[in-house]
Amino acid sequence: MIKKSYKAFLPLAILLFWGCEGTALSSPVIAQTPPAPAPQIVQQTVIDFGDAEPLQVAKALNTAMADTVEKVLPSVVVIRTESTRYIVDWYGRLLSEAKRPVGQGSGVIIDPRGYVITNNHVLQGGQSIEVILQDETSYQAQVVGRNTQLDIAVLKIMHEDGHLFPAIEAGDSDAIRVGEMVMAIGSPFSLSSTVTNGLISQKGRNEANLPIVDFIQTSAPINPGNSGGPLIDVEGKLIGINTMIRTGSATSQGSIGIGFAIPSNQALRAAKLIIDGTSPEELPWLGVMMQDTRFGVLFSRIIPNSPAADAGMEPGDLLLTVDRRTIRSGAELSSLIRLSEPGDQLSIELLRGKEKIVRVVTTRLMPESELELIPIEN
Repeated sequence: MIKKSYKAFLPLAILLFWGCEGTALSSPVIAQTPPAPAPQIVQQTVIDFGDAEPLQVAKALNTAMADTVEKVLPSVVVIRTESTRYIVDWYGRLLSEAKRPVGQGSGVIIDPRGYVITNNHVLQGGQSIEVILQDETSYQAQVVGRNTQLDIAVLKIMHEDGHLFPAIEAGDSDAIRVGEMVMAIGSPFSLSSTVTNGLISQKGRNEANLPIVDFIQTSAPINPGNSGGPLIDVEGKLIGINTMIRTGSATSQGSIGIGFAIPSNQALRAAKLIIDGTSPEELPWLGVMMQDTRFGVLFSRIIPNSPAADAGMEPGDLLLTVDRRTIRSGAELSSLIRLSEPGDQLSIELLRGKEKIVRVVTTRLMPESELELIPIEN
């Protein structure tokens, strides 16, 4: 943290990159223009550094960031997977070779009891799993469960009863803002405990590999081996699970500053379901077929006996808000529904023809049986 003795002076660079809670500016500067709607004032962090020199401010920022990394590193782990290959010799005998490494990735401890979250693809092909902590201590781990739709897996470190592990503090991925400073930690190219920093480039990105995830896009360099590691804010709180990158070409594996992380709210909710023993693929649903238009999200079909049908929604309804939150895309709506709990009541504002109406939807888990996609009459 920045010491009180430094309060007085804030360089423009800190104002641009430091994104935390603070107090609103008391009197914004507004140019003399014809009357217009009052501008929305975004709360900004204001720090008084007194008579501190710019170099002192820079050192204070460096110290704060290093302290954050030092706090988080014990929660970040290296995950190594091994597999046994079987062969048949000239005499037809089945022989097994020694276990061979098949992959390496990253993970982060989310529960002191030894639960680790990572990407599901990190574990693919592995028969035995080794988790290595920051102090080089090695443990065997077992898979508790997977959510292939979100590319999330939860491991349990095998240890003696009563042993506790340093768990990372959860952040709120919905509250982060584009432009905030973040750091990615992991083991790219087998280099453990690697830290990179960058910004939140954008939120709500959709990628074909995982179409139901509203990815956080970051400029913090992410490379092979970073998968499953944490994306953290300046306070060291988990806001995302680093999952994939976009490269310059099909043959290139290096980072070009376009990385994607699963938002922590989505990832941790899936992990909690797994730890609690709930089927990781069971997710709340709404029961609509929708398409994005320039006017908003249009419901093209309503599935019979679904929460949407029970609430009285109809094909042709245009979605405006959910619980007073403006929804701009079908992906954003899907993410919001999947983060709800069964039994939650959501107030949904719709435009039907020229009339605004409100319907209350009670979410529930998607049924196991397949449903016939037939729109309701009219």
